Amino acid sequence: MLPDSEHLKRMLASMDVAIASAEKWPPDEDDFLTWTRASVRVLMFETTEADRDWVNGQIEKMLARHGPKDFGL
Repeated sequence: MLPDSEHLKRMLASMDVAIASAEKWPPDEDDFLTWTRASVRVLMFETTEADRDWVNGQIEKMLARHGPKDFGL
């Protein structure tokens, strides 16, 4: 069973906190990019097709908020 929108919102919020924390205490960039890509893949795997555009937009906004880095997602 795929998560409902509240679960997706919680997952996105957790990802946002992790990315924001990484700005304050920068991890190794390769490790961070690997973690970010993996987190996005898991999130998108758990997203229904109907929610995919919304989730993708939320991820793009989140990454834009935390700097101009190219995450290559």
